Amino acid sequence: MSDQQPAPAPCAPGERPPFNEISVLFPILTLCTVAYLAMITAEFFLQGSLRVPAQMLPVYIALLGAYAADKEIRRWVGVPEPSRHGSLFVYAWLLLFLVMIVIHFFRSELPLPDDLTRVVLQVLGIFFGSKASKYVHVKRQDAAASETEIELTRRQTLLMEHLRAKGTLTCSDAVALLGVSKSAAKRLLTRMQEQGLIRLEGEGRGAHYVAVHPVDARS
Repeated sequence: MSDQQPAPAPCAPGERPPFNEISVLFPILTLCTVAYLAMITAEFFLQGSLRVPAQMLPVYIALLGAYAADKEIRRWVGVPEPSRHGSLFVYAWLLLFLVMIVIHFFRSELPLPDDLTRVVLQVLGIFFGSKASKYVHVKRQDAAASETEIELTRRQTLLMEHLRAKGTLTCSDAVALLGVSKSAAKRLLTRMQEQGLIRLEGEGRGAHYVAVHPVDARS
């Protein structure tokens, strides 16, 4: 439930920022986590005096699930969010669980709170579910980027083959060869110029591209 993402772009002067569920959920979840940890700790050490209300567990897990789901939805639709360090919730529960298990081992008269194991298991389930979602998302992005690069290479190869056969290449030639829009063709030709594969000669209607040979690239 933790990841580093770029901060959202600031709003224009006078523009009202859109409602952001994470900015509300995170402080509420933090407050509930602290309160829940405190109640379970009190129940453990003050045996018989205090008990955590039964309603606390389902409400807390629902809130944690809502926070994780909202964050993953934003990741998948491409809405940037600042890091909230949600993994701290997992570490806090694991630490409390370990401490209480050790104390219970040496002092068996202090039974573990009923909610402790259930909440730790469910928090871990949400945490690893979020991690799995992030992993799949990153892999899909990498695959999409790889496919895009392969397609760009294929298009560049077609244009270079045309240059070898004809000696020159115009933007209209690129549009016809690739079956893309004029703006897309211009972007690709600009990319090839930046890579040192071609250069532009002439102006206006006489503008055309020629291949950059190694001897030209050094001069």
